[in-house]
Amino acid sequence: MNKRAEDDGLVSKTRPLLVRLEALGKSYHEAGQEKCVLDAVDCSIGAGQFICLLGKSGSGKSTLLNLISGIDRPSEGSVFIRENGRDVELTALNEHQRTLFRRRNIGIIFQFFNLIPTLTVLENVALPVELASSDRKGHRRAKNLLDRVGLGDRLDSFPDRLSGGEQQRVAIARALIHDPVLLLADEPTGNLDEGTGGAVLELLLELSRDAGKTLIMATHDEDIAGLADAVYFLERGHLVSHYGLTPNSNRESDVLRTPGREVDTPIAQ
Repeated sequence: MNKRAEDDGLVSKTRPLLVRLEALGKSYHEAGQEKCVLDAVDCSIGAGQFICLLGKSGSGKSTLLNLISGIDRPSEGSVFIRENGRDVELTALNEHQRTLFRRRNIGIIFQFFNLIPTLTVLENVALPVELASSDRKGHRRAKNLLDRVGLGDRLDSFPDRLSGGEQQRVAIARALIHDPVLLLADEPTGNLDEGTGGAVLELLLELSRDAGKTLIMATHDEDIAGLADAVYFLERGHLVSHYGLTPNSNRESDVLRTPGREVDTPIAQ
């Protein structure tokens, strides 16, 4: 029996769908051989949900986030994201169109910061708004966000003057500056100490839940996974749902699979 995300209780009947993945696949050619990273992934995510994505290093978590954001293109399948009441097939857009769509709708927290070294902290955070428009309100919004992540006193500092944890907090503020409907986070607290990481996570959850945003986070932290509305595993290219349970649950999970495709991938408990 095919088990799609909209049928398994992960998407509330009262919530509109924001993200839909259909038979999404990604393969690479390496040393003369084809390597499959993602295989026919089907998933639907409702607006305002916090989704946690778990998996071993190299399992394809970052690849999946890159496909959802439109940074990378799939080998097969489609990504749909809702914008202004209509479903946009992101995978059908060209690179320039995907870039503009991302600037309007998606905030990304990269694993390795990706700050511009020649810009100050304030300029780094305000940059997405200034790229999208000539509105100078970006600096005021950037100051407010930097205060919230504890860096209000480092506005004029350059990235090389910051610790790794401080750089990640700048990257998080930058991802939030344009008020995106979708946040994609790749190990956002991985380089932060426990106290700072907890504060940043609280901010992300506040924005995604209280402001009706959707957050998809790749992480190895099972404590964070326990706070999510739903938890997914990536195993051998397949997306495995835990139906909102943490990875330590004894309840069995199902592989999300396409119609007519028989795949049985158990979860290691």
